[in-house]
Amino acid sequence: MEAVHFTQRAFRILLNCFARPGTAGKLESNHTVNNLYGETVTVCRSLLDGEVSFQTANEHREINQSLRALTGGQIEPLEQADFIIIPHGAERQQLLKAVELAKVGNLIDPQKSATIIMELDEATATIVAQLTGPGIATVENVELAVCKEFLALRASKNKEFPLGIDCIFIERSGRVIALPRTTTISEVTN
Repeated sequence: MEAVHFTQRAFRILLNCFARPGTAGKLESNHTVNNLYGETVTVCRSLLDGEVSFQTANEHREINQSLRALTGGQIEPLEQADFIIIPHGAERQQLLKAVELAKVGNLIDPQKSATIIMELDEATATIVAQLTGPGIATVENVELAVCKEFLALRASKNKEFPLGIDCIFIERSGRVIALPRTTTISEVTN
C-alpha cells in the first residue's frame, strides 16, 4: 500500500507544477533504474501504466525493459509514444530528434499528444527562461539546463493550440518543473 501512496504524492506534486508553471516541486525516489534518476523513475511510476506508451530518446533497450516491467507501459516508436523520456546522458541530436518526432495530437483529439520527461544535468550551462501563460500571474523566471534549439523546437511544436507537447523537467536533486503546452517560454537576455 505504501507504493500507492508514494506515487499518489508524486502525482500531486506534478499536478501542482503543471497548474503553476515555473513552480518547482521536490520529488522523492524509492526505486532505481540504471541510467535514470530515481526521481524520473518516480514520475514514470506515477504516469505510466498499461494504457499508455513510452519510449526513450535514445531507444535505450535496458531502460525501456526496466520501465515496462515496473509500470506495464507499452514500448512504442518515438512518433507514437505518449511519453518520451530523455535521459541526462542523451546526446543533443537524440534529444532534438525525439522532440521533433513527438506527436502533437490533432484538432479532434489534442490530448493524443506526447509528454516529454527530460532529465536535466545541473552541471550544464543554464538559461534563464521567462514564462508566461495560464497559471502564471504575470511573468515567472526559471533557470533550465536546456539548449536554445530545444526551446525553438518546443515553440514550433506548440504553435497551434490546442495541439502541442507538455514537458516535465527533472534534476538529479529531485527538483521538478512542469510546463504545459500553453506556457510560452522566452529566453531572458542580459
